[in-house]
Order: sequence, then structure tokens, then C-alpha cells
Amino acid sequence: MSSILSGRNHMLVVGAVGSGEEALELVPTVAPDVVLLDLQLGGIHGLEVIRRLLGESQDPPGIVVLTVHDEEELVLDAVKAGASGYVLKDAPADELVRAIERVAAGGRHFDEVVVKAFLHERQRANDLDLLTARELEILRMVAAGATNREVGEHMFLSVDTVKSHLETIYRKLGVSDRAHAVAVAMRKGLLE
Repeated sequence: MSSILSGRNHMLVVGAVGSGEEALELVPTVAPDVVLLDLQLGGIHGLEVIRRLLGESQDPPGIVVLTVHDEEELVLDAVKAGASGYVLKDAPADELVRAIERVAAGGRHFDEVVVKAFLHERQRANDLDLLTARELEILRMVAAGATNREVGEHMFLSVDTVKSHLETIYRKLGVSDRAHAVAVAMRKGLLE
């Protein structure tokens, strides 16, 4: 990586380390404009390194995550921790260089995986807002195998009220029965 970046006229690699602890020690001494960070370093996890670098410095560097990890939760955690860039290791070298340049200039650069993760997170939040807390509780009980009567007894509702709630749930989810409602809710992550 150092040789790829050092070959660019406008870039200077000021240090390289193999662990999170080493990164936390080196960055304050060399004051880089951009830190290129793998999330799976030895020792301290990359997310913690991001938090510490950004929290302990008056003039923190921009952080570009370079990783193989495209799991949505990890992607979102890195961006929420303060990463200004996120590039997958299988991206072309030119994309990595563009990401570093943008972050060095005060901007941001995110791989398509980040955009998808944020869109999925937003869709899930919208889906959660679709059903009320009571409807979600009823749906979770139905997914666990509870009958209308059991749901009613647990929630102190009449069977007719449970049926009414289920009909509302079906309408909101665009389904016609409880099995389909549970399947859609599971796919949307509403039952987690």
C-alpha cells in the first residue's frame, strides 16, 4: 500500500503500523492529514481507533477505512464513529487515491456499500415507524406462535381487538394473512 501511494507525486506516506495501539501512538507524532485504517488491526479494533483519534486530537486527521468488510452494521458503525471515507480493498487503486484526496481536502468519499447500508437503515426505520409499538408487540407474539386468544390474554385485549389490530397490520404491510405478515416483517427486520 505504501508503494502504491508513495508513487503519487502529491502524496507522502509518513508512517505505517500493524496494530491499533501503534496507530494511536504514531498519529499524534507525525500529524498526518489522512489516516488509512483497516478495521481489523491487531489489538484495539479499528472502530475504537477511530473514536480515540477523533476524540483526543485538537486537529484530528481525516480517516479513510480500507477494509474487506462490507457488512452493513460494521459499515454504519465506522461512519458513525467518524470515518470520512470507506473503501473496500477490492476497489481499484485509483478509487483509493480519490478517497484520500477528497478526505485530505476536507470532503468525504464512501464506497457504494456505505450508501446501500444507509439506505437500508433508513428503510428499516421507516418500516419500524409503519407499525405502532402495540402492533409490533402483537406481531412478535404471532411470530412466536401465539394464538389471538393468547395475545389477548397477555395484552389484556379482547380477541376481537386483537383481530382488529391484525387486520390493520395486514393492511399496513400489504399482506392478507398472519403467515405472510410474519414473513414480510422478518424480511424487513421488524421482529429483531
